[in-house]
Amino acid sequence: MAKSEAEFLKDARPLAESLIDYAMSGTAYGITDAKVFIAASDKQEYSIEKGEIARSVSGASYSVSITLYAGDRTLSFTRNTLDEKELQDAMLKNMKAIGVVPPNPNKRLLEEDKLFKGPEPDLDLFDKKPPTDADLIAYAKEVEAEAMAQKGVKGARSVSITRLDSHFLVLATNGLDRHESKTRYSAGAIVIAEDQNGMQNGGEGSTARHFNDMAKPKELGKMAGQDAVSKLSATLPATGQMPIVLDNDAAEAFFSSVYDAIDGTALYRGATFLKGKIGKQVMAKGVTLVDDPDIRRGLGSGHVDTAGVESRKIIHIEDGVLKSFNATLLESRQLCMEPTGRENGPTNGMILPGTLTPDALIADIKEGILIKGFNGGTVDVNNGNHSRQAYGLLIKDGKITDTPVAGFVVSGNLKDMFMNVVLANDTPAMPSTRHSLAAPTTRINGVTIAGK
Repeated sequence: MAKSEAEFLKDARPLAESLIDYAMSGTAYGITDAKVFIAASDKQEYSIEKGEIARSVSGASYSVSITLYAGDRTLSFTRNTLDEKELQDAMLKNMKAIGVVPPNPNKRLLEEDKLFKGPEPDLDLFDKKPPTDADLIAYAKEVEAEAMAQKGVKGARSVSITRLDSHFLVLATNGLDRHESKTRYSAGAIVIAEDQNGMQNGGEGSTARHFNDMAKPKELGKMAGQDAVSKLSATLPATGQMPIVLDNDAAEAFFSSVYDAIDGTALYRGATFLKGKIGKQVMAKGVTLVDDPDIRRGLGSGHVDTAGVESRKIIHIEDGVLKSFNATLLESRQLCMEPTGRENGPTNGMILPGTLTPDALIADIKEGILIKGFNGGTVDVNNGNHSRQAYGLLIKDGKITDTPVAGFVVSGNLKDMFMNVVLANDTPAMPSTRHSLAAPTTRINGVTIAGK
């Protein structure tokens, strides 16, 4: 049975405090500080096949990560056990070895006066009224049944639902004392459609912090089936330059490369084409990227990161102008900048909506492609090169047709593509039940399509 937050803390806090005390007994080895991070998770997964449970996976896992500090020297290790004696033995081995570790002052704990100690908003990230196992199974069965009911669908590759409860506690000698509990439900279906020209896979998924926020199972199954059917008899479009339009899913995948380009490590290594671009126009006017950690029930929400830095809303790009990079505590010290409260990565990203309706966005396109998704390929944020295989539907005379296309490559450079973006006004509401980045339907002009 999954543990509540209180039950987790009842076991984790005494262990963490004892491990901190043991670490600080290592003054003979030069130990000056210590940090203990305890994580626990409980997972239940069901897979459905032909209306029956095909697979059931459940289990609990624990991990303890300990970082020892001897002045500017640090040493970290992780063990998948809660056995205190075993953890102490591992700590002692690391105490004896820490003296040979090269010093790095950038790895020190956050200064105590910079720790966030104020009240945190209730982000409602833990589902205190979880569904029963029967509810999860019924949901997945309904998804499969609706997917199979779509005309042209011949079978299901996988239909599953997962519940994951996770908790963590982090204590450190600088006063850091944080704990957090989250639930995460994920459901998905991958189905097979077939016609006289062959078979195609398609699918759909939904993810949420609370079970009641998940997509309705019939809606999810219908979308999975229709996605597969929409790819049937797809052809390879002609090679050439043309406008493309990304639907919400494809736009989210496209804009996710922004986060790679504004990552602190990439900046420190000089491995991003956005280095030196703060305050400069890097996207078309009208494009604003906001990262908001305080969205209730958000997939990426969290008001304080695990270093103890407050996570505030950040405007990374405003009206096309680059305003901010992301930086962990280590990266911020390497770059001589303030940490952004993103020790654990980006939170909830949103490309703010434009002014045009999706229909108006494509109204003047004589020939183009609506991109519904990408299949692999590469995006190199070091130089901006973009080369990804995609699929979608042809656009003709300002209308989306029923003609599917697939197997073509969207080629270009992000430096140019970003500057040729035009946004619709349909950014999905947050929290999203699909991604922690939401983006509107997006048009990119003058893109090279490598087809036949």
